[in-house]
Amino acid sequence: MSFQLLDPEKGIFLSEAGSTNTILKGKEFPAGSWILADFQSSGRGRKGKTWSILGEEPFIFSGKFSSDSNLSSPGLFSLYVGIAVAKTILAVYPSASKKDLRIKWPNDIYLNGKKVCGILIETEKEGEVWDWILGIGANLYGTKIPDYLGDAGFITIDQNEKGRKSRFLETLLPLLNDAVLAISSGEKRTEFINEKLLWKGETIAWTEGGEQKTATLLGVNDEGKLLARTSVGNMVEFIDSPEDFRSLE
Repeated sequence: MSFQLLDPEKGIFLSEAGSTNTILKGKEFPAGSWILADFQSSGRGRKGKTWSILGEEPFIFSGKFSSDSNLSSPGLFSLYVGIAVAKTILAVYPSASKKDLRIKWPNDIYLNGKKVCGILIETEKEGEVWDWILGIGANLYGTKIPDYLGDAGFITIDQNEKGRKSRFLETLLPLLNDAVLAISSGEKRTEFINEKLLWKGETIAWTEGGEQKTATLLGVNDEGKLLARTSVGNMVEFIDSPEDFRSLE
């Protein structure tokens, strides 16, 4: 498998966009293109959810990769991207290293118990070519969270760490390309994911067939599936997260 990676010279900077992912789906934007917007009016997350812009320095990014075949384990894509984002946060924001940075399976980054970044990956196929549209929304800096978004947070609230969006972008781009190369070569990076996995070892709950189910979260396997064990010892594999997936602790 071969990938067309992001090209640092194919960036587009916008003051405002509807959805950066939707824009990049256009055929006029070749693989390797990417967009960074200051504002997004129609941001979206997985399963039709919306993504709200928060703080004074939001990071609104989309990049377009292409490959000559589908991935054997597509679930790993967002997790490997999560590793790239986590490493970027730790490299750019010194205060983050003192906090609890976690990857929430399958596509969010949490810092100090608050969601600071969401990842959305969409695919388009034409002939034998697969386009992978990668969206990243991160709350870099801010001080106030709306009451209705109580689980959201900022990567930093330290005024001394304001103004680092460009550095964040410059650090992230090569790490995203590195993540894609790791996926295409079959390199295993689940050790980092499991080290930073949110709720690992905790009791999780979800609804199935109208009933609440519970299990202990064990970790992520090499295919990107989430593994859990019920109280009677049965193994549960998740390919995607249930709508009400949560921790009871």
